[in-house]
Amino acid sequence: MNALPSRFWAVVPLFSAALLAGCGGSDDDGSSQAAPLACSDIASYKATSVDTVISTAEFVNASVASPWTSPNGGGGSATVTKPFCRVAGSIRPSAASDIRFELWLPPTGTWNEKFAGTASGGSAGYIAYGTVGAHFDMNYASIGHDNGHRVTEVDFALNNDRKVDFAYRAQHVVTLVGKEITRAHYAAAPKYAYYNGCSQSGHHGIMEMQRYPEDYDGIVAGAPASDWTGTLAAEANAALAQWGTVGAGIPRPLQLEVRNKVLELCDGQAGVDHLVDGVLDDPRRCNFDPVVMQCGAPGANPAACLSAPQVQALRVSLDGRYKTTGELVALGYTPDAIGNPFFPSNTTSPSAPQGSWANHWRYAVLGNPTYDFTTFNWDTDVDFARGKEGPTYDAISGDYSPFAERGGKFLMYHGWADSLITPALTIDEWNQMNARMGATKVSSFARLFMVPGMDHCAGGTGTSTFELVTALSNWVEKGIPPDSTNAANTPVASRAANAAAGLTARTRPLCPYPKIAKYNGIGSIDAASSFTCGAP
Repeated sequence: MNALPSRFWAVVPLFSAALLAGCGGSDDDGSSQAAPLACSDIASYKATSVDTVISTAEFVNASVASPWTSPNGGGGSATVTKPFCRVAGSIRPSAASDIRFELWLPPTGTWNEKFAGTASGGSAGYIAYGTVGAHFDMNYASIGHDNGHRVTEVDFALNNDRKVDFAYRAQHVVTLVGKEITRAHYAAAPKYAYYNGCSQSGHHGIMEMQRYPEDYDGIVAGAPASDWTGTLAAEANAALAQWGTVGAGIPRPLQLEVRNKVLELCDGQAGVDHLVDGVLDDPRRCNFDPVVMQCGAPGANPAACLSAPQVQALRVSLDGRYKTTGELVALGYTPDAIGNPFFPSNTTSPSAPQGSWANHWRYAVLGNPTYDFTTFNWDTDVDFARGKEGPTYDAISGDYSPFAERGGKFLMYHGWADSLITPALTIDEWNQMNARMGATKVSSFARLFMVPGMDHCAGGTGTSTFELVTALSNWVEKGIPPDSTNAANTPVASRAANAAAGLTARTRPLCPYPKIAKYNGIGSIDAASSFTCGAP
């Protein structure tokens, strides 16, 4: 996966728990708590949970804050409209570790007595200021970190300690230290803690549930890449399908023509999709074969047709990759993902692919920065990667009973048109949970929302702007499960400009999988009130 900007409002995730607390609050009555620690005094604070060096503890009173950034940026900046205490530093659980973090603490009178955690996406090392700032705006003590390496350090996995930090340890120790500093500053432990992340950041959320179920009271994980090996195998398959054959590369404009054909054949078609609206309720029902666009095929447009190698590349990308024995080894993408920004459109040398998937194979799996991907063997290489690195990177237990039994709640979501992490992986995760824990237990603590038309963590043609933080906290704190939530196709801040440009604003309910939003037959198809969640 590539480094991604964090988009809090476009694909919600969530946060974390009190340091020694069970769900719903601390089991320490605070009787021995020292006086509140002033912001400036945090600079000399010595964390007891993990070795930590505080580099900055400052009171920020500006309306716009663009604090420390990783080399080459990443994570965006945050615009804030109220003062806060900004704490930055490095956590070092091992001699090789350097996990940089920022903790933003609201003024005492505005703090909601809760803690929120997030991380960066992809394999990149940056602090997701957009998400940190969004949590802070909701009055959480808000923390983010860079996964233990910088954006430019693609070879971090050559060091085992830094690899472990990236895979799971960084999120845990950042959570411990963040809660500890929060408690010292306010002289009170957070009553609730939530985690919020998408993509690799979503992976951290599921890894927390699996390895550290007491860290968070509620977790939102979007497009979570919990099966890290499977995620990168799917990305490798789609990329190498175009890289590996002369003439198989598909330029983005031609991909958009393919997606238009997908919608022409499937949008609103009986038995496939229930409404002509430019998105597919469940693209798995669209049995699209790109051969219909092959040059010379009946009805194919000569100005926008596919060569035989391009047809084969798309077939492999959609169907997945199989071993010579017939065993599926890499999952495929949905047809409406074609043309979205992360879907490969490669015409470069097959020996030099880039991105998280390629660097994972080079550095983590093989320890060979010059590995030639023309030698990739689908019969053996994915199995080798899973055996060697899966125990470190993969969060695929499917049984999160310790988290559920302490009252933890979990919201997962994924865009059906995700062009980076195939939604098939999240469906697999959900099915595994139900198989191992039982549907009744899963429904008592978890929900999955599949978002029609949404790309990776944001964007696409669907209603990809929504907020799950409130829904999660209501479930954890008030026992109100989220049986639907409304989503929009544009952020609130840009709706006026979009309307002036003639773009139609649309809202839809997001429904817990496997339900879909079904049109009631009355009212605008662009209004959520015209839809009800129901069986496909």
